[in-house]
Amino acid sequence: MVQAEPASPTNTAAFSPAALQTAYGLGPTPYAGAGQTIAIVDAFDDPNIVSELTVFDTYWNLPQCGSDCFTKVDQNGGSSYPTPASGSWSVEIAMDVEWAHALAPDAHIILVEAADAGVTNLLAAEQYAGAHAGYVSNSWGFPEFPAETTDTAIFTEPGVSYFAAVSDTTGKTQYPATAPNVVAVGGSDLTASGPAAWTGGGGCSAFEHESPSEAELASLAGCSGNQSTPEVSADAVDIPTFDASTGWLNVGGTSFATVVWAASAADSGRLVTNSAIASGSIPLRRVEGGTPLQTGYGDLGAIRPSAREVVHMAAAEVIDNL
Repeated sequence: MVQAEPASPTNTAAFSPAALQTAYGLGPTPYAGAGQTIAIVDAFDDPNIVSELTVFDTYWNLPQCGSDCFTKVDQNGGSSYPTPASGSWSVEIAMDVEWAHALAPDAHIILVEAADAGVTNLLAAEQYAGAHAGYVSNSWGFPEFPAETTDTAIFTEPGVSYFAAVSDTTGKTQYPATAPNVVAVGGSDLTASGPAAWTGGGGCSAFEHESPSEAELASLAGCSGNQSTPEVSADAVDIPTFDASTGWLNVGGTSFATVVWAASAADSGRLVTNSAIASGSIPLRRVEGGTPLQTGYGDLGAIRPSAREVVHMAAAEVIDNL
């Protein structure tokens, strides 16, 4: 979950959306998530998310995100929303939605709200998300359990990029970041000279064996044939978020890094998987002082559209101009 403390969005320590876009080569881009859908899976309901997003967009001079840009559903895709979220889940939802829109302004965002924070309902929400979006962001984590290996099929929807946050605590693992088809995201500290190691981190899965594409990273991390988390990292500090119950907060954690990866992937339109990362086809940056169990293969680089996506973008532009 997020680590929050009261702050002002004008706090000099906090990043603006423009600063994060520049740091990760996201904006302005010719794609900016157009034609893509990002699903965000969280627990409980944030009844104020639409107004919170409006306040956030207005403050940062971002495009307003109306009904054609944002959809909220329950875990089954309906409107029987769960009970209202507590403070931590409310802030989590606000941060996830606001920053997904800030970093991929032309993408459609679906907030899928699980009935509670139990793994059964969260996985039900996950199934809906994977069936209705090309990019799924999971800022939640559940303590690993032996039966997690039977849920692998939930994260195998063709053409979908799945992302999940590792624990904010070094050496502690959590599911679904340990799932083999999920890109596990750790944190970094984005500085003026580039990304540096952050205090959080991941660990070696207790139950998931390394997949073939993960063998090198698992070896580097000392995981003895088990899945290593994280695979990658992104900034995890100094993020201004607006929550109706508390106002502006300066938040952080691997949950934000996960949103950065999902939004960046949507910006590019590319399928981002562990095998693509391990093969070197997804650009990464070295993290000063980072270890495999903190930052994986490296920090997010600027993911540009593939040649195929550029052709699709050009065709869409022609159609739009007819």
